[in-house]
Amino acid sequence: MPRKNATQTAADRERWLQALSAKDEASHRSRSLLLYRLLKLSNLIETPFFSGDSVRYQISMNELRVLMTLAPMGEAASHEIGEVAGVHPMNVSRAVGALRRSGRLTERADPQNGRRKLLMLTAEGRKLYKTLLPHVQDVSAQLFAGMTPEEMATLSRLLAGMTERLQQPAVSPPEAG
Repeated sequence: MPRKNATQTAADRERWLQALSAKDEASHRSRSLLLYRLLKLSNLIETPFFSGDSVRYQISMNELRVLMTLAPMGEAASHEIGEVAGVHPMNVSRAVGALRRSGRLTERADPQNGRRKLLMLTAEGRKLYKTLLPHVQDVSAQLFAGMTPEEMATLSRLLAGMTERLQQPAVSPPEAG
C-alpha cells in the first residue's frame, strides 16, 4: 500500500480536526464523525464534575452515576441501577462498594426476594445528591439553552432509538465462507 506524502497526511489531519470541532456541515455527518462528536459532547458534559466536584466530594464518575440514578428511585437493586444508567455491572458493583464505605449508601434484603439486596442512599448520600443536583441542572440548562420544544422532542426520540440499539445484543457478522 503506497504511503501518503506528508502534505496529504497534514491535510487529512486538518480536515479531521475541523470535522471534530466545527459546526454541523454535511461533510461532518459520517457515522464515525458523529460518534466522535457524541464522545466529545459526553466529555464536555462531565467536565464540570471533574473540574472540582470529584475531588471536593471524593466521588468517582461511576459513583456519581449510581448516586444520581438511585436518589430519584428511592431504592433499587444494583442490576436495575446498571440497566437504567447504562453502567457495566462491575462498575456498578465497585461504585456501590465505594459509596457504602463512604457512608453514602446502605442496603437491605428485599422482603419479596431474600437473595436480592435493595440499595438506598443514607442521609449523607441524600445530602450529597441535593448538593450536586444544582450542578447537574446548571449543565442541563446550558446544554439545552435555546432549543425549542420540538428540537427537544426530536433529540429525545433520537437518543431513545440510539440507546435501544446499543442495548440490544450485538449481531455478529456472518463468517466468510
